[in-house]
Amino acid sequence: EEFVDPEADRSWPVMHDGELLGGISLTKEQGETVTPAEAALLADLAAGLGLALRNTRLTDQLRRQIAELEASRERVLAAADDLAQLEAQDVGKPLKQARNDAVAMARYFEFYGGAADKVMGETIPYANGTTAFTLREPHGVTGHIVPWNYPMQIIGRSVGVASSAISRARCSSRS
Repeated sequence: EEFVDPEADRSWPVMHDGELLGGISLTKEQGETVTPAEAALLADLAAGLGLALRNTRLTDQLRRQIAELEASRERVLAAADDLAQLEAQDVGKPLKQARNDAVAMARYFEFYGGAADKVMGETIPYANGTTAFTLREPHGVTGHIVPWNYPMQIIGRSVGVASSAISRARCSSRS
């Protein structure tokens, strides 16, 4: 796709993953031309801006996911006694331990909800002469195999972290 500003001397599309998000335009004084260095700089800027605009959308999605994790925590705490009954019946735990597992699951949701917006996408230093970079984007669907004896804690631990990374999780427990 193309971005054209009819009043500019030159335009560059701002894109991400093939989607046109906008553009950058340059207008010079009459008689001046766009130098190759300016063109290269603005092309790089347009490419970086595409990722920045895409990450802005991701940040809004992240805020919604954090709110959902907090709501999940509240729902788990409100249903802790019922969940403890189910856990005790399902895996044969004492009721007190099963209730502690429900509270632990809620605490995992709280922890990962609080950690979700702390991922800064920083790249660790790497060997000279190599390129290393970090893309902050969801990985899609995650799968979780949940052991029979600690389902609530493992769900809190694994689904909580997957949700904080804006992934979708599917759990399975086989006995």
